[in-house]
Parts: sequence; structure tokens; C-alpha cells
Amino acid sequence: MTADSHTQSVQLINQQIDRYLNSEGRELFLNQMLVALESDNRNKFKGKDPDTYSWWKIRVQPNEWQEAEVFSPVAEEVDTTHMLEFMDVAYRSKATLNLRSKPSVEGGRLGTLEKGEVFNAVAKVANEPWLLVEQKGIIKGYVHRDYARSNMVNRSILSIQPNPLFSLPSGGHDAYPMMALIGNYTCRLLSYELTKNDDITQGSFRACRKQRKVWYIDVPLSRAPSSSI
Repeated sequence: MTADSHTQSVQLINQQIDRYLNSEGRELFLNQMLVALESDNRNKFKGKDPDTYSWWKIRVQPNEWQEAEVFSPVAEEVDTTHMLEFMDVAYRSKATLNLRSKPSVEGGRLGTLEKGEVFNAVAKVANEPWLLVEQKGIIKGYVHRDYARSNMVNRSILSIQPNPLFSLPSGGHDAYPMMALIGNYTCRLLSYELTKNDDITQGSFRACRKQRKVWYIDVPLSRAPSSSI
């Protein structure tokens, strides 16, 4: 997915929202999108703008696991053979942390993160409490998740950028080898309908997850047909 197509999708949804909803309705609509994406036991949602009297319907499809192999510059001695769950979320260290060569206290010490230092959690090791650390485009090693906190503030799906790991590479760092990272991430299809009187607008997109309550628009889809959702 290109940056342009993501921007175009966001612009289209914003135009649709502005046409039907006011600021309060917009917040309710986007919040319900997030509730729908996080839901495990419901797939249909609806709501109403209390001022414009516009209605909306939201429907989500089941979660889909997407497998990916991506390449990134990696510092020497970092073990990249572990299965990952891709994230791309800013974190801040809660204490001085050792960067480890593998996701274990037995991993070699490759450096440190100072208390309060910000880093990008590229991925979480599958079924393990370890984060893969990236700084300035370089994979630096692993830190234990219990000693770091997410640095991302709550934002709507329209404000979250796609995971840059899945875009075309822009070139590596000569001092670091490009290594394969293998893992997966979760996506699901979301469709929506906005209605006021007899005026109906529909759309759909694939949303992918970075972490709990943090989703982004991935691949824009053609507009849904005029049948009800």
C-alpha cells in the first residue's frame, strides 16, 4: 500500500464524515469503529448523530492472520530467527534496560536504553514478553516488555499511519546488514454505511492492528455496493 493510497482513503472517509456528522457524531462513529475492530463476539454495530440525525452501520469480518517476511538493517549479533508479531509502536523505557541479543536474560548484552528513552517496538516475540527494538532505522536488540510502556496516545484509525515495514524499502545502512524478519499481524475487513433521510453512502477498507486499540487503514477497497450492510 502506498502513502498516496492511504492518504486518499483517509481523505475520502473524512469527506463522508463531514457530510453526515458533526464533531460529536464523528467521535462516536470513529470510536465505534475501534470497538467493532476489537470485538470478538459481535460483527454488526450501529449508531446515530444526536444533532444531524444521521445514522451509521458498521460491520466487521473475522480476524485474519497475515504472514510477512520483511528486511531491515540489523545490528551485529542480534538473533532475528524468532517468530514475531509485528507492531511498529513507540515505547518508553521505565528503567535502564539492557539490550539483549536474543529474547532471554541469557542473551548477550549489546547496549542499554536509559530510563525514559524512547524506542520503536518493531515487533513482539510471539508468545513471549520481549520487544524487538528499533532506533534510527536500525534493529538494536530485545528488551523485556515489563520494563517499558507504550508511548502512543489514543488516536482514531484515521490518524494511525500504516506499518512502514510493509512498504517498499528505501535503502539500507551500509554499516548494517539487511536481515529477514519473519512474523505475522492481524487484519480484518470493515464496511460502513452513513445515512440521512434517503441519502446513503457506503465504503469499506481493511484495517490492521499494531497493538490493542491501535489499528490503521491498510489496503483501500472499492466502494461497497448499494445493498444494505
